Amino acid sequence: MEEATPPDAPKPVEEALQSQLAIFRALIEHSSDVIIISDENGIERYVSPSIKNVLGYEPEEMLLRSQYLLHHPDDRDRVRDIFFGLVKSRSKTPISFTWRFLHKDGTWRWIEATATNQLDNPLIQGIILNFRDVTERKELQARIEHDTKRFRAIMDAIQDQIQIFDTNGKMLFANKIPDFMEHPEKVNERDELLWWIHEEDRQRVITEFTKLVTGEASAVLTEYRIVNPNGPDCYLETFASNQIENEAIGGILANVRDITQRKEFEEALRLAKEKAEADALEIERSNLEIRLKNRELKKLNEEKNELLQIVSHDLKNPLYNLQHEARAILTSPETARLHTQRVLQCADTMLSLINNFLSIHAIESGRILEHAEPLNLQDLLQRVLASYRETLRNKAITVTTDLPHQPVRVLADVNSLTQILDNLISNAIKYSPGGGQVSVGMTVSTGAVAVRVQDQGVGVPLDEVERLFQKFTKLSTKPTAGESSNGLGLAIARKLVKRLQGDIWYEHHPGKGATFVVELPTLTDSQP
Repeated sequence: MEEATPPDAPKPVEEALQSQLAIFRALIEHSSDVIIISDENGIERYVSPSIKNVLGYEPEEMLLRSQYLLHHPDDRDRVRDIFFGLVKSRSKTPISFTWRFLHKDGTWRWIEATATNQLDNPLIQGIILNFRDVTERKELQARIEHDTKRFRAIMDAIQDQIQIFDTNGKMLFANKIPDFMEHPEKVNERDELLWWIHEEDRQRVITEFTKLVTGEASAVLTEYRIVNPNGPDCYLETFASNQIENEAIGGILANVRDITQRKEFEEALRLAKEKAEADALEIERSNLEIRLKNRELKKLNEEKNELLQIVSHDLKNPLYNLQHEARAILTSPETARLHTQRVLQCADTMLSLINNFLSIHAIESGRILEHAEPLNLQDLLQRVLASYRETLRNKAITVTTDLPHQPVRVLADVNSLTQILDNLISNAIKYSPGGGQVSVGMTVSTGAVAVRVQDQGVGVPLDEVERLFQKFTKLSTKPTAGESSNGLGLAIARKLVKRLQGDIWYEHHPGKGATFVVELPTLTDSQP
């Protein structure tokens, strides 16, 4: 900094000024705070030597340049707005603010600065920044805030009530409002000590409280009743300790727990003991059997109702369509061929539904007839795809396949395996949009083969995946062309796959449709 003395100053006055300026310079250069003088464009014209101790830079490294890029990216715009706002305002009122500054060692340091506009001062002609490193204070504040939030979270989460009382019985703190009080906010307005405690227990509790206050007891555990204006009296258990000398608490600390249910249980247990243990055990066994039977009957009844609902809904629409097409044949013989095709489609829909019902019933009752034989999985898969050639053409859906060149053999019942593959292919077609694509792949690993079928539909919401393979499942995702779905196909497929010692699952790929995978054991070359 350059010193300036008034012209023609008398010698003693000039010497006094020079002495004061020397003292002022010494104060600045040896201050722990950093003094910076910037011009109105933010270019540093003076940097005090203390910058070395605070931020690790030599003063010369900071001069005649802007420090904008040394500010934290999240703080730069804010600091710039504050600085140029002060320049523009020409206000002489100091302003304070904080931001993060890059230390020469590569760490970010919190800086607290006081800025004063001295642009109009001919001796300074700049913005004076007086700042210091407050990183430790910021970190301490952050830890305090974190600990405070954690304390509040703990207080809110625990079921017990934590209360602090002064020596006169006034409540100083409670982590939650006691729900047994008619007007909890007025708990301290009554003069009567511990007024909410039942009158038959109050004096005993006051005596124990007094022992805590006088130091006769350091801690007490007590039970008592409280008056509940909204119902039966409640029982509380309180563990209280003398924390008067503890600066953080400064009173009687009480941990209050509602033990009403425990008291009710103890009374019920006392009454139950009057009965013979043998009778109690027999009653419990009978109740358990009844609950299990009721649960089983409830499940069967729910399945029956759901079955009736599906049958009435899924068969009613095709029957209406049959009736409509039959009338059309009678009234419009010239279009009989078209209507006959629609009649067959309706009949196929109803037959598919009935076959699904019969299949699931046969599987669950163990009456399914299976004949395991070596099968060429590629050939069987191609036959299933060929059966949907017309459906694929109607929806303009293309099928891509990625199958091994070498035959893959599995030991399975041809009808069961056909039904499994048919369910996966038909679902992929149902839920693919018109003009979409269905991908069918096959991956062979040691002793197993995985068939993967992927569509380009919207996929299955994650919260519905666990219900995919349950009977009568109705998902939010709907077929793209109004095709029927009775919620049995995947349930049947899973049961059949399990009978073939295989597995089936759904893979979730957001934005890439639905992917179902069937894994089956393969036959080795040595097996017939």
